[in-house]
Amino acid sequence: MLPAADSSPYPEVKASGENTGLAARLGDVYAGDAGELGAVARYVYQGIVFKENYPEYSDAFLRLAKTEMHHLLLVGELIVRLGGDPLYASYKGEERRFWNGAEVMAGSDLAAALLYDLNEEQRAYSDYVSIARQSRDRYVFALLTRIALDEMLHTSMLKVMIKKLRRIK
Repeated sequence: MLPAADSSPYPEVKASGENTGLAARLGDVYAGDAGELGAVARYVYQGIVFKENYPEYSDAFLRLAKTEMHHLLLVGELIVRLGGDPLYASYKGEERRFWNGAEVMAGSDLAAALLYDLNEEQRAYSDYVSIARQSRDRYVFALLTRIALDEMLHTSMLKVMIKKLRRIK
């Protein structure tokens, strides 16, 4: 089974200075639609739901949850360093949207869950890369691109899981 995190170290969480606009933008990867908080909740849910019938998949989901929880911590700390507040919220313009459990895809269809997860991981990767490029802060860039490596690894891991499931069925 593939690892849930890249083997390279994470850079220190720091920023060149305060940037509340960037801190607000990080709300998307922190607690937005494809954010870390939702990924943690989703993977823990899937780890529980699929444990009996698909124990190997359950284990993989829980390993993914641990990595996403580490990302949640890192991004939350970065938001603070940038002068923001790590509320479980994202912004749509000036409107703050708080995260809620309704954003976790429920159900017991493993194939559907894996495809949904794959889409969310690809989206998370794109979001991290986009924010990193726009940040103009070398410390922020380093941390976000490192996290993006994990998100890319997650897409590979999910593709392997999807292929394996297709062979089982």
